[in-house]
Amino acid sequence: MSSSQQALTVESMNQNIRKAEYAVRGAVVAKAAEMRKRIADGDKTVPFDRTIPCNIGNPQVVGQKPITYYRQVAAICTYPALMESSEFPEDVKAAAKYYLDGSNGVGTGGYTMSPGLPCIRKQVAAYIERRDGYPCDTEKLFLTTGASEGIKRVIDMVIAKPGVDGVLLPCPQYPLYSCALTMNGGRYDYYYLKEENGWSVSQEELQTSYDRAIGEGINLKAIAVINPGNPCGSVLSQEDIRGIITFARDHGLLIMADEVYQENIYTERKFFSFKRILRDLQKENPGKFDQIQLVSFHSTSKGLLGECGQRGGYMELVGFDEPTLAQFNKVAASCLSSNTLGQIFVGLMCTPPPEDGPSYPLFKQERQSIYDGLKRRAEGITKEFNKIEGMSCQRVQG
Repeated sequence: MSSSQQALTVESMNQNIRKAEYAVRGAVVAKAAEMRKRIADGDKTVPFDRTIPCNIGNPQVVGQKPITYYRQVAAICTYPALMESSEFPEDVKAAAKYYLDGSNGVGTGGYTMSPGLPCIRKQVAAYIERRDGYPCDTEKLFLTTGASEGIKRVIDMVIAKPGVDGVLLPCPQYPLYSCALTMNGGRYDYYYLKEENGWSVSQEELQTSYDRAIGEGINLKAIAVINPGNPCGSVLSQEDIRGIITFARDHGLLIMADEVYQENIYTERKFFSFKRILRDLQKENPGKFDQIQLVSFHSTSKGLLGECGQRGGYMELVGFDEPTLAQFNKVAASCLSSNTLGQIFVGLMCTPPPEDGPSYPLFKQERQSIYDGLKRRAEGITKEFNKIEGMSCQRVQG
């Protein structure tokens, strides 16, 4: 190479990155940023005076207020001298002390253990046990910089043979999956959700998609499921989840369960985690589902928190042997640790203030207000879409 040539260009770079597309931050978003700049610069040729960013779930950018209790605890953890202030309720101080003690008094300023602070993983495990009714091992929990980092880690480990190994993805899908797979040289094929049946999953479609992918030379190693659905707003039934788990068992696929919207349920349909249904199947059918491997993801960015900027998340691993878990730990160690404040928000997400404490009435009121607003908008948008000639929109379940 000539000394006058640049070392890194779009021609010489990793072409997998060049080929990857992430529409959530793509051309439309770039155009919107250009428009906002023109408006700010006083350009009167723009036929509107503001833009509304709807490309991604980023609720505080469009007006959702943060929940007071969470921010008060975070404030003390970030600046422990506030512990002496009379402005903060005692239950806030108690929660902050739990995290400060759990970080050996360092608070948010130091690295943590690579899988995350033990005191917070303990809270996550307790939350999962309350939700599912089955034990959760803290050693199988990893706190991550948002759910996205966890998803990318799993894809990194799954794609052992670039150009060959692949993952089954739902369609419509959240484009993180196809983007991350492309960057890794992985392949993917889609299984199509049944819109007319509430964006459900059929066994026939799963098998058709599997056969098509195998016929195209893809070595399928995993199936990704987004529940509640993004962007479809569906909530899978127990029967659907059982069918997906059985399909994964019969075809030797790891299950990636993206469950970041599990609090956003707006109908009578109930959310069931893949972990719970898997444990039910294992209990009902001894020895027949023990080979299933499942990774479940959750995030502080969605639900009723909407704390996207904190970048908090976790993943739980089920069905992995110790040597494989050691490799997950190695990957976590290569990132040192996820951000400490994000970890604290994960703990707060999983541990509401005590109901008899001074913070609970406002906490309950703020959460209910956020939930009511999200539900009202979901129902309103569905109603208006269905008024447009040639358009139809399924009821938003979650």
